[in-house]
Amino acid sequence: MIKALRIDHRLVHGQVAFTWTHFLSATRIIVIDDKAYGDDFQKMALSMAKPAGVKLNVFSVEKALEKAEKIDSLNDIVFIIFGTASDASRYITGHPVYKELNVGGITKKEESKQYSEVVYLNPEEQSDLKRIQDTGCLLFMQQLPSTKREQLVL
Repeated sequence: MIKALRIDHRLVHGQVAFTWTHFLSATRIIVIDDKAYGDDFQKMALSMAKPAGVKLNVFSVEKALEKAEKIDSLNDIVFIIFGTASDASRYITGHPVYKELNVGGITKKEESKQYSEVVYLNPEEQSDLKRIQDTGCLLFMQQLPSTKREQLVL
């Protein structure tokens, strides 16, 4: 069962690995990120960062789309993490069944607009997220389970 989806440029780190995973009671983390998928060193680091006893998969967007039906029907409690708005957009628009996406952390770049303390979106990322919204998926920002959840208005 897919419990939550989140964009976080840091992928699996303290907040995700422990706070969110524990809050969600996740038994599997699935990272969908083209860059991480092609980097064996990063995959090893992600594996070391995850909590003990939690399974981890790292897929490219293409590979995740091929496995989308299987991912949706896993018996695990699944937490999906995207590293970029682009990867999230390609996956969610390719498999438009999700109800909401937590935009948890996107770094400041040239031409980016600040939406929260840790969410900065450039025009391309705004377009990616609008495509996700067009599938009926609600976008919200929430750093931690204990912090306020705010709808992302583009």
